[in-house]
Amino acid sequence: MFLETDGIVLKATKSTNNDVFLTVFTRKAGKIEVVANGAKSSKSPLAACSKPFVFGLFMINTSSKIMRLNNCTIHNSNFRITESLEKLAYGSYILELCHLSTPKNLIDLDHYMLVVEIVDLLAKKEVDLRLLQLSYLIKLAKFSGHMPNLTATCAQCGKPLDEFIFAINAGGLIHRHCIDETDQIFKINQQFMQIVQYLSVKDIRVIVNTKFHQRYIDHLLPMFELYISVHLDIRHINSKSFIETLSK
Repeated sequence: MFLETDGIVLKATKSTNNDVFLTVFTRKAGKIEVVANGAKSSKSPLAACSKPFVFGLFMINTSSKIMRLNNCTIHNSNFRITESLEKLAYGSYILELCHLSTPKNLIDLDHYMLVVEIVDLLAKKEVDLRLLQLSYLIKLAKFSGHMPNLTATCAQCGKPLDEFIFAINAGGLIHRHCIDETDQIFKINQQFMQIVQYLSVKDIRVIVNTKFHQRYIDHLLPMFELYISVHLDIRHINSKSFIETLSK
């Protein structure tokens, strides 16, 4: 049996022989693991498509326990991302977070299309990379069913709020007297809430053409990084250290 589907390579791991193991986020089958036999060799017809960021049409043999890549028609290699260390760092972060947060074989067209669009933007356009990162984190919370409570009622007791305190473990806004001493909190205001709502619903191509003051991104980015790590149980993102190295 064969599966023919568009997909984007999230991860490529070289084996001790000439094979490359790929993690591909696909339109028709969700996240899948595929082996590209011989793709480690530059002479292999599969070598060009066995790299992160490659977007293409994958022909996959599903008849055995380990799915094998038979052929791939590349729509876009997105190689220009690798020409910029900053784009490579942020792009790698998004691919890795997608890989860590996405269950195998779960079809999620909205998430898939978002990752394809983000990679395309990184390859073709100069964008605010931190805004792109924040937007992905917020949309990921929405896609995964963990969008925080941003209504003017406490996530713990349900009573109306007179100030906006965002509690990570509680999953949204809470009263000061409802704060668990072990929880991590962030003070926000109405404008922060409006920005989060905007980033959660607007198309990513609209977002990157919208100007936001950096202080909003500075405040919301660590808040949502921590929120995602707690609620999606993601302990470590290797590529985050890459971003941190570039910012020094």
